[in-house]
Amino acid sequence: MRTRSKKHSRSINESGQSSGFLAMTAIKPGEIDALRAYLEGFRDRGERPLDKVSGTHMARFVIVEKFNCKPVYKQRRAENIACASLAFSSNLDGSIDRYLDVLCEQLQPEAQEIWGRCVGSPATCEGKALKDYLKHNQIDCGFFYAAYGEATVPKVKAALDQRERLMAFATEHQGVPAAELQQAFIEEFA
Repeated sequence: MRTRSKKHSRSINESGQSSGFLAMTAIKPGEIDALRAYLEGFRDRGERPLDKVSGTHMARFVIVEKFNCKPVYKQRRAENIACASLAFSSNLDGSIDRYLDVLCEQLQPEAQEIWGRCVGSPATCEGKALKDYLKHNQIDCGFFYAAYGEATVPKVKAALDQRERLMAFATEHQGVPAAELQQAFIEEFA
């Protein structure tokens, strides 16, 4: 993993206690449609497999078939990819190494169905072999910003839960006299 400079010890993939991970893997010829169907199936079935990977703030899979190089985007130069690729990105708590250890353990059998369709993937997409494969295909984020850089996933979820409780309380207690409202608030949140 590259760092900004010798005087900065933090990776360009870090912001606060959070890290950003991006890996781009070429998809095997003939596997694009099957991979797309598998990934879209999560949404269609209401599944969220990356919820099993603790420390995940947000993650996504994107199939990139080509780059859009229209002149209107004023790119310095046109960029092309040799074949369709799978981009996997995640905003996560802590170090990328620890996160990948959890992902490679908890995301079975999904990992086999996903990265098993990619060029150069290990025969069994799990454990150290999958971690090494993903790290080999890692692309530095360039600029990584975490909206809640110091807050872990559990802290963010607790804050959102508390907000929901407070909103429900406020809605339920509209028009309640001040003394009664104060007592109800103490009983609910103390």
